[in-house]
Amino acid sequence: MKSTIRRPRRFDLLAAVKGVAAQTGKEAAIWLFALKQTLAVLLAMWVSLRFELGQPSTAMVTVYVLMHPQSGMVLTKSAYRILGTLFGAAACLVLFALFPQQRVLFLLGLSLWVGFCTAGAALNRNFRCYGFTLAGYTAAMVGLSLVNHPMSFFAYASNRISEVAVGILCAGLVGDLIFPQHLGSTIVRSVQSRYTEFCGFVQALFTGKMSPRDVEGTHLRFIHSVLTLESLRGASLLETTQTPRGDARLRRMNRDFMAASTTLHSIDQLMKRLQKAESPAAPGLVLLAESLAEALLNDGEPARTEAEAHRSSRRIAAYNATLDERVAALHHDLGTPPDSPTTLDFVTGVELIRRLAQEIQDYTGAYAAGPEEHSPLGSEDLHFASRTDPAVAILNGIRAMLTLFLISMFWIGTSWQYGNVAVMSVAIGCSLFAPAPDPTKALTGGLIGHALGFPAAFICKFLILPHLSGFGMLCAVLVPFLLVGSWLAMSPKTANYSLAYSVMVCFMIAPSNSMQYDPMYMLNFGNALMLGLAAAAVMFAIFIPPTGSWFKHRIPKMLRRQVLKVCSAPLSGLEHRFESGTRDLLQKIAAGQSAQNSPDQNALDWMFLALETGRAVIHLRQAAQNMSQQLRLKEVDESIALIQQLFRRPTGGNHAAAITGVENAIDAIRSQQNRETAGHLLDGDLHQMTTSLHFIRIALLDDETALAASTNGPAPRHRGEISYAA
Repeated sequence: MKSTIRRPRRFDLLAAVKGVAAQTGKEAAIWLFALKQTLAVLLAMWVSLRFELGQPSTAMVTVYVLMHPQSGMVLTKSAYRILGTLFGAAACLVLFALFPQQRVLFLLGLSLWVGFCTAGAALNRNFRCYGFTLAGYTAAMVGLSLVNHPMSFFAYASNRISEVAVGILCAGLVGDLIFPQHLGSTIVRSVQSRYTEFCGFVQALFTGKMSPRDVEGTHLRFIHSVLTLESLRGASLLETTQTPRGDARLRRMNRDFMAASTTLHSIDQLMKRLQKAESPAAPGLVLLAESLAEALLNDGEPARTEAEAHRSSRRIAAYNATLDERVAALHHDLGTPPDSPTTLDFVTGVELIRRLAQEIQDYTGAYAAGPEEHSPLGSEDLHFASRTDPAVAILNGIRAMLTLFLISMFWIGTSWQYGNVAVMSVAIGCSLFAPAPDPTKALTGGLIGHALGFPAAFICKFLILPHLSGFGMLCAVLVPFLLVGSWLAMSPKTANYSLAYSVMVCFMIAPSNSMQYDPMYMLNFGNALMLGLAAAAVMFAIFIPPTGSWFKHRIPKMLRRQVLKVCSAPLSGLEHRFESGTRDLLQKIAAGQSAQNSPDQNALDWMFLALETGRAVIHLRQAAQNMSQQLRLKEVDESIALIQQLFRRPTGGNHAAAITGVENAIDAIRSQQNRETAGHLLDGDLHQMTTSLHFIRIALLDDETALAASTNGPAPRHRGEISYAA
């Protein structure tokens, strides 16, 4: 008789100690970054003062904009900041040359430039977006400061570029020399946690241990992880630790992960639909799926290390080697003829499970590849496809242009002495916050940050600094005020205020070799900054707001367009472009990792339907392409055209026509297959075409999809076939 061994309580205590240590380590890392950031700001201020640059505050603000816990982020942002600054200064020079003494035309040209850069920032991702942002507000800062003194352009522009360069240099030096944190380690942790979570998700999903809400949340986390890893990969290219082989391996891992997660979702949906229809094929498919999930585990736990992933890879290979025997035995137990609907259900599920096993093996192999020099580069196109609605980008540009021009006309009409400062604030606010998921919320957060920084800067400059002297005392006084900005960044609730607070403190205190103490100028300057930002927030809130229902209804249309593309686009590299582009469309929803409202839920439903249908169409086209021209079936091409028409215009008539077209294609393939081919369950292009079409048919008959809701329910069943709806 075996005795039950109780786990000692010291293990629970040990776990608690580890949890406290992990939390303490996280807090320590945050404060370490805050101290590094403050040190870099003070260093930038000292260098600017030492070389007698005009505005040391510009170098200080540059550090706040660039500084990041990982050095790769600092290097990449620095490169795009330099490019953006140069392009912005060049655009300002062109405007001065075209309209040297025509202020209205100059401001109109500046508004057009800022609108163009705002639209470019919305169309691009990651740091290309940042380059457009810098090009927009750099032209505004230089031009509005010299609008009445254009002859001083070259001296002012060279001074500003020097200050930006100082800020970049100080941020890079402090980030790389003092307790550096490279992106490589962050990427490794992200890859490891995602692989472990995916293996656990497969096991929990196939054993029925997850609720639908948990499944949805996990898929959103996976989408967010794909976009995050792509962003980190792009930022790490300037790190010396990253090589072309390592970059290619990350691209391939993202590709394999997206393919496996899409197939996993397709299997889950197929299982649910078959079980609702009480198809006799469902129990056998469940057994195959559960045995695949078991092959992923090491002693009941998902693989974490590369060595454990190697063992998982061998078990998955063994699973694939014995899959044909298991399928043959299950089909024998099923006892249905090869051309029966139940057999078609069964072989469709088997095809998906086989594909998932191969995709997981590829993903596991890439994960367990170990040192990047042992990972082959390959020649496939693995470029991530970003998808942005051009209408959204154009409206962002128009909104920024109108806001800037209206405030400019208010400045001219009222002869407001500080109107140029308000216009500059509008340009900075529109350029920085227009690409945000919720620009109005971001602008409001910036306004609150300015409101917090303004009294802090006033107290520091007029109540403390006049009584002190020397650079050391200046630093000692500034440190507490600067650390407040870093403290605000530590909490998600106040993180939106952090940068605006720090910018306000730096610009308002404006340290220089010869300090100017003018309270009225500071009050007028600060009020103009906040009024300009408030005007931008109001404009974004009332003029076709980006968070309105019109924008959210655009996402399903963009997702349907993804399916339209896979029906006709060239097949080379299409699968990866489709997978990445479809996920990229949901970046704003994935960032929150939950569907917040009905439009978000509708967009999420359309994404799942687009992924499973689009992948099936791609596999159908690939199999059809392998057929000789004499054996090509016009019914297959017609079914693809009808699916394309359905996703272009989801109506009841198109829905019924698409189902009819798919059924006709299945019948045509069956009539072409001879008895020997029909007897094989897992071989041939005709088989893949049949299973792809049958999967599409089952999805189209499901009355719980977003497509069914758009077409007022599923089309009537044809020829007495089984209903796969609830």
